[in-house]
Amino acid sequence: MTKGYATVINSKGIHARPSAELAVAAKSFKSKITLNYNNKTANPESVLQTIILEMFEGAEVEIITEGEDEVEAFNKIKELLEKEFDYN
Repeated sequence: MTKGYATVINSKGIHARPSAELAVAAKSFKSKITLNYNNKTANPESVLQTIILEMFEGAEVEIITEGEDEVEAFNKIKELLEKEFDYN
């Protein structure tokens, strides 16, 4: 199991488009991935579950990965949560 935290830096938080990018990334790994924030849990493969976490700028999100590619999965999800998305 790999466990750690990421801080959301996107000025608009993790809304639909970043959630969709998280889902694509999460689905590319064999490991189980879980996000925990504000007493809520989500599987980032689900855009809706991720949106429901309401992760705004500055949110500190726990990431837990379990499986054969857990380190790579953790690093990719952390990278996306800490990304400034620009959709202009």
